Amino acid sequence: MQRTYETVPVQALVRKVRAFVAPEQLLLGAVLVLGWAALIAWTGNGAVGWQARLCAGADASVAACRVVAPAADRKVS
Repeated sequence: MQRTYETVPVQALVRKVRAFVAPEQLLLGAVLVLGWAALIAWTGNGAVGWQARLCAGADASVAACRVVAPAADRKVS
């Protein structure tokens, strides 16, 4: 059987996909996602998160605490 021009890129793509979904890669990805979720759960998010606690007394003087207005106003408060 002769290899045609189209089969070489397809085979290379299949090898890359197989390497990407290898158990080691999936395990690493799962650990990273679970670690990120644990960090968010531990530090809090939303109104009880660390940034909300930090900005509670900052009076919007810190750049991270400013509220961005809708795009129509083009203002930052």
